[in-house]
Amino acid sequence: MKSQQNHSLGFILSLITAFMWGVLPIALKELLTGMDASTIVWYRFLFAAFFVLVWLNFREKPPKLGTTNILTRVMIIVSAAGLCANYVFFSFSLNYLNAETSEAVIQLTTLFLIFGGVVFYKEQFSGAQKIGTLFIGAGLLLFFNDRLGEFKNLGSQQTLGVFIVFLSAITWTVYSLLQKKLLREFTPSQLLFMMYGISAIVLVPFVSPNALLNLGGFQIFLLSFCCLNTVVAYGCFTKALNCWDASKVSAVLALAPLFTIIGLKFIVLIEPNYAYSDRLGTLSLIGAVLLVLGSVLTALMPIFSRYLEKNSSDSASLGGS
Repeated sequence: MKSQQNHSLGFILSLITAFMWGVLPIALKELLTGMDASTIVWYRFLFAAFFVLVWLNFREKPPKLGTTNILTRVMIIVSAAGLCANYVFFSFSLNYLNAETSEAVIQLTTLFLIFGGVVFYKEQFSGAQKIGTLFIGAGLLLFFNDRLGEFKNLGSQQTLGVFIVFLSAITWTVYSLLQKKLLREFTPSQLLFMMYGISAIVLVPFVSPNALLNLGGFQIFLLSFCCLNTVVAYGCFTKALNCWDASKVSAVLALAPLFTIIGLKFIVLIEPNYAYSDRLGTLSLIGAVLLVLGSVLTALMPIFSRYLEKNSSDSASLGGS
């Protein structure tokens, strides 16, 4: 059984990850005024790949692909493509949406992962997860309550932006589902190095590295923050998984949209004329809370299932004594 200290550390590390992922789209939105999405992502991948490579050389071993079969190599390439597309699509969506909206819609990854697990890994789709799914659906409807009419216009910025985030959620799901199989052959750090390294190479024809020279001081700070965010958030995430249940970590990560909303509320409080906030109304805020509750409920289901199974076995043991 894990110690209380490990439980506390797991919670703190998960909370740091949720915070880092929650404020990331705020920084990206500002940075996009001086650098295109592909170039931002390329710099993030390049920095992260270098950092993880240094880590592997000192603490682990770089991955060896010579002994892997063709199917594994194909999965690595497809997984890397999924992660790369997820980063680019999510960053690009911020050209059309503000951070609150992009962060809310990306919660669809929770549903896609559940459905992917059911289809590809024959996982159960429990009653509580169905309730969580309803919460997420209702949350999205409430979140967009004052903007639903815009979706009738397929060419509107809101519709295009939401569609791009939708693609981002799908590609993240592809990446995540393949990780389950690849983690049987590689460590998380080895996988991350391959994902970042391959993605950085693939993006080379689509980036403008010289755009860095045109950034102002604050924008350079934002780019540095985005690069560090990639490493710090994943580092905390990985460490949290080592000392806490994955389902509990996922439940805390579902708080990310709330950090986005709180962060932007704080910015608007300081700068009332701040342009990159949706200034969500009461119904939209309730919708955001439902989104988080739905994600938390679906993430915590493995714990509930184990608890019910344990109680059932204990009752059976008592009944048979």
